[in-house]
Amino acid sequence: MKIELLGSMRMPNQSVRIMRAALDEAGVNPLPLLAEAGIAVAEADDPQGEVSGLQELRFQEEFAKATRDIPGLWFHTGMRYRLMTYGPLGLAVLSAGTVHDGLKVLVAFQALTYSLLQYRLYEENGALAGMEADDSNVAPDLREFCLVRSLGSATTFLKDMRQPFPLARIESSVSPRSDGIDYAAELGVPVVFGAPVTRWVFQPGAADLALPMASPLLEQTYQQLCARLIDEAQVSDDMVGRLYSLLVRSSRGFPSAAQAAAELAVSERTLHRRLAKQNLGFGDVLDQVREQRACYLLDRSHLSVEAIGEMLGFAETASFSRAFKRWTGVSPIKFRQRPR
Repeated sequence: MKIELLGSMRMPNQSVRIMRAALDEAGVNPLPLLAEAGIAVAEADDPQGEVSGLQELRFQEEFAKATRDIPGLWFHTGMRYRLMTYGPLGLAVLSAGTVHDGLKVLVAFQALTYSLLQYRLYEENGALAGMEADDSNVAPDLREFCLVRSLGSATTFLKDMRQPFPLARIESSVSPRSDGIDYAAELGVPVVFGAPVTRWVFQPGAADLALPMASPLLEQTYQQLCARLIDEAQVSDDMVGRLYSLLVRSSRGFPSAAQAAAELAVSERTLHRRLAKQNLGFGDVLDQVREQRACYLLDRSHLSVEAIGEMLGFAETASFSRAFKRWTGVSPIKFRQRPR
């Protein structure tokens, strides 16, 4: 999903609830992670609750960081994402006539999938051959998490559409795993790691297989609901996503709230009001972008802590160090020295 659209979405909290349950079972306290993501506990506990797209993204980031060293957790968390987790999207897919019809619905409305991966269908010899996941929109520190989780979530999605689903094999671009999991046994199909592209390869004739709950009337109803949800996000309040995109594109330093508002062609007051509607301030979005860039530079460059702090707009290294420790719980030096 494009980050601009994710930032503008209001979505059910089901993904947050799934990740929180996985944390509880793994013995990881989810409360600090929810706080970092700006999600109130009551908001996370409410079965009918909603979160903003940026809150969902931030919680995914915190979840990935907190569980990176727990073997198999990302994959097994993905398997908890049943088709009905996706609300109207799941119902629209189930109501489609054939496998191909259902997957076209998924691709059309994938902004409702909680995923940063971009799914697309591909053909061979004029026939549907499978589904691919493009990770080019995913930040480097989230790529492995998204791809490993998708092994569970996307495969479960397909199997919930139709049982048995005509999968031939799964090819994943992540490196071979050393987590002790027999992925082929758990997923019921061969799994190849280290592939050039992540894809789910279908058996011949899969496209035309009927779905057991096909209903043209319901399919139309739920597709219209999916379209309305996405249209409302794009039209009514895309300010958070546009601001996030603007800050991410900033090459050195960051604009002030007034400068950002001018770039976005709105008044500063309007910018603050639109952010407040999603329980965010300008500093919240700026801190998220700063943290992502700081972690990336500490991991993948030889720049000094002083230089990185200056690039992020901090007047003093001490101010950067304090902010970084607030974001991550450790100093920039300890973050850089941690085992990876």
